[in-house]
Amino acid sequence: MDAGSLITAVEQLLGPVRDSYSQQAATRSHNFKPPSTAVRQYESAVYAFRDQRLPGEIKGVSTLLVESLDAFEAGRILEAARCVMQAIEQFEAAGKDAVVAITEEQSAKLGQFRSVLFKLINPGPELNSQEITKKRTAAQSQW
Repeated sequence: MDAGSLITAVEQLLGPVRDSYSQQAATRSHNFKPPSTAVRQYESAVYAFRDQRLPGEIKGVSTLLVESLDAFEAGRILEAARCVMQAIEQFEAAGKDAVVAITEEQSAKLGQFRSVLFKLINPGPELNSQEITKKRTAAQSQW
C-alpha cells in the first residue's frame, strides 16, 4: 500500500473542513453544523479509505479519520482537522517503519497537508485575534 489513497482522502476532506471553518469563523460560532452535503462528501472520503485492506499497523489511521468524521458532523471543525493531522502523522510514521510505501512526492504532499492543518489548529500564542484570522485565511487559501 502506498500513500495515494490517503492523499486522495485528505484532499477530499480538506474542502469541507475549509468551507465549514470559513462559515464557522464568519458566524463566530464554535459549533457550526456543516451542511448535509458537506457531511456526505466527508463521510464518503472517510469510508472509501476505511474500506480498503489496510495493514494492521495503520488501522489507527482509519480510526482517526472516523473520529474526524464524528467531530465534523457535530460541528467541531478544529477537532476534525486535528484528527486528520494525527492520521497523516501516523501514516508518515508507518512509512518510516516501511509498513507502507511513501514516495518523495507523496511525502511532500502529506507534509503540505500537515503544515496547513497545523497552522489552522495552532495559529501561535503571540498573535492577537486579528492576526490569527489573517493567518487562518492565508492557510485556507493554500488549500
